[in-house]
Amino acid sequence: MIDLICLGDSLTFGLGVRRGRCWTALFAEESGWNVSNRGISGDTTSGMLARLHRDVLTALGEDRSQCRVLVMGGTNDILFSGTDTGAKANLTAMVYQLKACGVQPMVGIPLPVDWARVPEKWRELVDFRAAAAQVQAYADWLRAYCRGSGSLTVDFAADFYRPDGQLCQEMLWDGLHPSEDGHSKMAERLARLLLRKG
Repeated sequence: MIDLICLGDSLTFGLGVRRGRCWTALFAEESGWNVSNRGISGDTTSGMLARLHRDVLTALGEDRSQCRVLVMGGTNDILFSGTDTGAKANLTAMVYQLKACGVQPMVGIPLPVDWARVPEKWRELVDFRAAAAQVQAYADWLRAYCRGSGSLTVDFAADFYRPDGQLCQEMLWDGLHPSEDGHSKMAERLARLLLRKG
């Protein structure tokens, strides 16, 4: 059986949806793979880097050919600091540490931010309009970085836009986190990539 470890924040944890409807659970059900959800709501890439050894590297089996690791984070870095500088450095470090351990990492592209639909109480703390643009720029950087580093990209964000470029608002229940329909799209994206479906 193939093992998939998913390291991330609330987008990986599945904040706001039933556990069985999270994209990691949906993919596990469809694929039959052993999927470990190592998402922690509110985590930053520095937190993910700090727990990479505990949550990922120690869980890898001896046969690394049967192990996959998906890393996705950076949105909270931007929300909390206003910049993606730390996210870029930490994501790069995680990718290289995984490669050094013989694992070909996959990088998930974080979801877009629908700043106008974020709850009012959160908007008192963060400039979500500016953050939305920064998250989009960070996603573009991630795509370019993955192409240059030879890392596999799981472009979850792509499915949250309509063909005309408009955001699919109904797929983000609070402007930040995917609804159950959003999680289904994420699971489908991963299945198309890893199971070569469609």
